[in-house]
Amino acid sequence: MGFKTMNGIKRVRSLIALWVGRGVLRTLQLSGRRGTSLPGFIANRISVDLLFDLLAQLETSVVVTGTNGKTTTSALLYSMVSSQSTPWITNKDGANLAQGLLAALLPHATLFGKMRLRKAVLEVDEATLPRMTERFHPTMIIVTNVFRDQLDRYGEVDHALAMLRRGISYPGIQLITNADDPLAASLGINREFTLFYGMDECPTDLEMRNEVRDGAFCLLCGSELQYTRVIYGQFGFYTCPTGDFSRPRPDYAGFLQADSVALTVLSRTHGKDVEQFSVQATVLGLYNYYNLLAAVAAARTLGISPALIASALIAYEAPLGRMQVYRGQTERILALIKNPTGANSILRAIESDMRTKRICFAINDADADGRDVSWLWDIDVESFLLHSACDQYFCAGHRALDMALRLAYAGVPRDQIHILHSLEEVVFATQSEDTPVYVLSTYTALYPLGTYLREVSS
Repeated sequence: MGFKTMNGIKRVRSLIALWVGRGVLRTLQLSGRRGTSLPGFIANRISVDLLFDLLAQLETSVVVTGTNGKTTTSALLYSMVSSQSTPWITNKDGANLAQGLLAALLPHATLFGKMRLRKAVLEVDEATLPRMTERFHPTMIIVTNVFRDQLDRYGEVDHALAMLRRGISYPGIQLITNADDPLAASLGINREFTLFYGMDECPTDLEMRNEVRDGAFCLLCGSELQYTRVIYGQFGFYTCPTGDFSRPRPDYAGFLQADSVALTVLSRTHGKDVEQFSVQATVLGLYNYYNLLAAVAAARTLGISPALIASALIAYEAPLGRMQVYRGQTERILALIKNPTGANSILRAIESDMRTKRICFAINDADADGRDVSWLWDIDVESFLLHSACDQYFCAGHRALDMALRLAYAGVPRDQIHILHSLEEVVFATQSEDTPVYVLSTYTALYPLGTYLREVSS
């Protein structure tokens, strides 16, 4: 539906919302500030129809959703599709609610509401997805995974799964989902236009860790799933003992060797192997290779050649807080954490760095972070202490004391735990000439920390 088909009052409201939103965006740009959500927030308050008026004009639209990995997967896919001559739209800063989506579209609309660009890769929050697809059906939806997230926003994991199921329920939408995650895989069972991706081979621990496993039971009969291989969290090779449900064979299978930066991808059609190619990547951590595999699967489905995918990855830069490296007198790596599985995945990636290191946790509890911080106690700090050489721990943010208490109960010596009273202190307190520092941050601490780290590394 374009502006021309709307009734008079709605069309006027949408035009006013468009003009005001673009004006706010321009003002923010002139003042040197980011306009990731505010222009869309104000425009959406004037007209709730504007977002859908603009979305309806897209010819190709890819939505990336799921609990973890949305921003990285979107950025990887955007780098691949942007290697073509046709430009694409994206919400690259991860503003994935309705106002963030609208803010990403506004710069590409004319004063009369016509979209200049007609292709988009959009990261979308799980709770926003069903409200979005009620009125707009994207070309493709990628579901990265389904984990327990912020309890005060999403509730338990079955509620998040229900939101995703509603969001993908419309016919004709191509779904690409994770075969190794039983919750994400369940979304594609007996569904048309579904492709699966998963790791057929990757490095895994031989020991069982004390990690949260959200998808431990069959959704059809309630039996506990049996695993022949656990990768991390609930990821792995699983089957229901009653035969109701098992890991689907991936249409895009990944092969990752230990200590390798090359991901080999095998694509299959109707169960037959048809194509194999490798891509080099600078992403850190096994969880990021899942994001890479999801992006490759989507890019190939969209017709992007392996050669273009490989060349796009050479110039890829990680988004803010996605294991982003700041080099200077002290090397600092900034990572977003927001739930137990994400935090455990990042700690696993840090373990692969054999150097002695320092870690700073910056934990806030604003609405965007989640008011409930009980998830800190589900982080498997104990396993990390057994596998990694870390000599100092720093705790910052509104809930610094909560994190410090968690570390103390895990067995970190009290003289290695330091409380910081402001985010600015993170830069100076962690200063070291030869010891890398990993800064693990919740949402609202992420952008201030990114600014401070950029300043000292420039």
